[in-house]
Amino acid sequence: MTPELYSQLQDAGLLLVVGMVVVFTFLGLLIGAVSLISLFCRKFPGAAPSGTGARFPVARKGPSPALAAAITTAVHQYRKQP
Repeated sequence: MTPELYSQLQDAGLLLVVGMVVVFTFLGLLIGAVSLISLFCRKFPGAAPSGTGARFPVARKGPSPALAAAITTAVHQYRKQP
């Protein structure tokens, strides 16, 4: 094995080890942060949402009558053109 190839393999190995350490450290910090947030949320729970009112408006099925009339008018005008 040539010294140049040996040096490149050492650099690749070092880069591999550094990358794995960085990823392992980041994932460890992420797990710790999520655990702390979970602990905080269990210790200080928010108010329970009331189930009486609708949180989101009820969506109607289909377009509104005004929109349907506008689309119909536009289609008829387009078909009348030569």
